Amino acid sequence: SDYLLAQAALEQANANVQIAIAKLSYTQIQAPVNGTLISHDVERGNVVQPGKTLMVLSPEDPMQLVVQIDEKNLAYIQYGQSAIGSADAYPNERFEATLTYINPSIDPQRGSVKVKFSVPNPPAYLKQDMTVSVDIEVAHRTNALVVPVEVVFDSTSNAPWVMKINDGRAQHQPVQLGVRGSGKVEIISGLQQGDQVISANTTTLIEGQRVHAVLNNSKLK
Repeated sequence: SDYLLAQAALEQANANVQIAIAKLSYTQIQAPVNGTLISHDVERGNVVQPGKTLMVLSPEDPMQLVVQIDEKNLAYIQYGQSAIGSADAYPNERFEATLTYINPSIDPQRGSVKVKFSVPNPPAYLKQDMTVSVDIEVAHRTNALVVPVEVVFDSTSNAPWVMKINDGRAQHQPVQLGVRGSGKVEIISGLQQGDQVISANTTTLIEGQRVHAVLNNSKLK
C-alpha cells in the first residue's frame, strides 16, 4: 500500500509539473512566422482574455493581395490567371500578380468571394493593409472588335443592344457581348468594323430619327 500511495503521489506531482509548464507557456508569446511587429495592444504584465488581439505582425512570407470579387464574376476567374495591381497611394505604378486562391464559400452579406494573388516581385512601397486595385486578365483576344461601354444599352441584360447609324437614321441593333475590359466591351456579333453607334446617354433619341455624325477634334461624336 505504501508503494501505491507513493506511485499516486508521484503521478500527482508529474501532473502538477505539467500544469505549471502549461501556465508558464501562457506567459510567453511566440510569433508563428518571422516578420515585423506593426502594433501591439497590451503591455507586459497585463491580463488578457481569450480571443483578444494582442499584436499585429507583418510576416516575411511571400506577399499576397486579398481582394473581394463580386460573385457574378466568379465564372470569369480561375487559378493561375495573370493580374496587374496598383496601390491607391501610387496610382501610376503597376506590378504583376498571379491568382493563387479562391475561397470555396461566398460571403452572404457582401455577395462576394475572397480571392488571393501572389506578388512575386513586390515593389518597395507596398505595405501591409494598403488599399489596392487589381485588374485580372480573364481572357485574351486578338483583332477583337470593341466599343466603349457607354454605347451599349441594357449591357447587363440578356438582350443588349446599340443604337446604330444606318443610312443617316438611328437603328436599334441587337449585339452579343464578349469580354469586358476597362471602359471597353467586346462585340462578338451585331456590328462590323467601321459601323457608327450612338452613346447610350442620348436618351432623347428614338429609332428611325434622322442623325448625322460630326467630327470634333478628330473624334466621332
